[in-house]
Amino acid sequence: MRSRPAGLSPFRVSTKTSSGKVLLSAIALPGLSRRPTALTLPANNAGSSMTRSIVVAGVSLELEERGQGRPLLFLHAGEGLQPQRAWLDLLARHYRVIAPHHPGWGNSALPTWLSSVDDLAYLYLDLAAALQLDDAILVGACFGGWVATEMAVRDTRRVSKLALIDPLGIKVGGVMDRDIADMHAMTRPEFMRLAWADPAKGEIDYTQLPELELAAIARSREAFAVFGWKPYMHNPRLKRWLHRIDIPTLLLWGAQDGIVSTSYGTAWCDEIPGALLEVVANAGHFPHWEQPEEFADALVRFIDSK
Repeated sequence: MRSRPAGLSPFRVSTKTSSGKVLLSAIALPGLSRRPTALTLPANNAGSSMTRSIVVAGVSLELEERGQGRPLLFLHAGEGLQPQRAWLDLLARHYRVIAPHHPGWGNSALPTWLSSVDDLAYLYLDLAAALQLDDAILVGACFGGWVATEMAVRDTRRVSKLALIDPLGIKVGGVMDRDIADMHAMTRPEFMRLAWADPAKGEIDYTQLPELELAAIARSREAFAVFGWKPYMHNPRLKRWLHRIDIPTLLLWGAQDGIVSTSYGTAWCDEIPGALLEVVANAGHFPHWEQPEEFADALVRFIDSK
């Protein structure tokens, strides 16, 4: 049975439009799977921007939605969604971006039974069905890339293209080789040096954050460890099933990624039929945050290609 962090305060779940109008507000406790009232809103208006909750398979998920047009389901990194960064609005110029906060991140619940990446893959396949997505683009970064891959080896009927941004998830070296840096065993400064080409772009002054935000960060890091602790951040069997991915696939990699190297990206590319690998200069593990314009341009080119 998974233990939960003690002493976390209640937090407020709010649904807002781009104008800032609150449409729904409720009190929730971190980690509880109580079913809130599901909210149905138009999701495809020009310039639309909203945060809402949806219940899928008994799990309350917080969704960020922006833009209109072809749906793009974005699965975020272990460091969180960070929708305030430029990447989201850049993608929303072209697509209807649907970006859930993983269970245990943001205001998304983490029930005790949900504890594996397999669970997340099935949960998001159910989300795609609940939203009636069709001809969607599936994009995953870091940990989200692992989840997106687990989805794609199972069922691609609702998605037509896959983009993986510096994904975790497979084992390519020998038993004693470390393919993925142990992010939980290093200090924060060490992590920043490995994860960012320019660590200053990713710095956060935690002393300025309110307690609720700090509690949410701690909760998300616990959830990250729950899903990827052992074996560390990969599925030993996933590599052998990558041949099942039957849609065009782009691997987008930061040239200075010290968490998973570009050679790890090449190994991914070799296993997925017809996959393309594109390297983003002056970027580390999070090219969508560090070089958002280059990231968005590369993704749009891939999606629009025949």
